[in-house]
Amino acid sequence: MNKKIISLLFLLILLVTVTVSYAYFNQPTTQNNHQTNSDVNIDQNTLTTEIDSAFLNESQGIEIGEMI
Repeated sequence: MNKKIISLLFLLILLVTVTVSYAYFNQPTTQNNHQTNSDVNIDQNTLTTEIDSAFLNESQGIEIGEMI
């Protein structure tokens, strides 16, 4: 009887260890590619161009499937 309990306890510990290890090693890594210290002066034209390039022009169409 004691051998069954010990073996079940060992399997439970093994299962918990594998689950925690799987969750830890499969976490997505975050990368911060933003420049924090930049000596470059940004003028209004550059800022406006960067913002406008992120959005669609009025002449560009979008399909319903692309929205999802």
